[in-house]
Amino acid sequence: MIQTELEREQILEALAKVAFSKPNDAIALALHPDKLSGSLDLWGVAEFKRGGGGTIEIKFADRVKAISLLLDALGGGEDGMSALLDALDCCESELSDS
Repeated sequence: MIQTELEREQILEALAKVAFSKPNDAIALALHPDKLSGSLDLWGVAEFKRGGGGTIEIKFADRVKAISLLLDALGGGEDGMSALLDALDCCESELSDS
């Protein structure tokens, strides 16, 4: 049971990262791949392609769907929203620590 709960928490954290990832790092990677250093937030990127002639295609994950899945997993309604906000606070503090 503990393993299942741990896996559930990891899934919820990953969903939160996808749902609230910003596109900045993906766009910076596309425009200046040689100038980046450090870790990149690419959780929201579903697909990244470089084509001939210098074309770049970035597809992002469906953030609305990720938020919906988070709400469903956390019980939906007002209780689910409160749980989601609590989980996001926790996730945000972990991301800022790293």
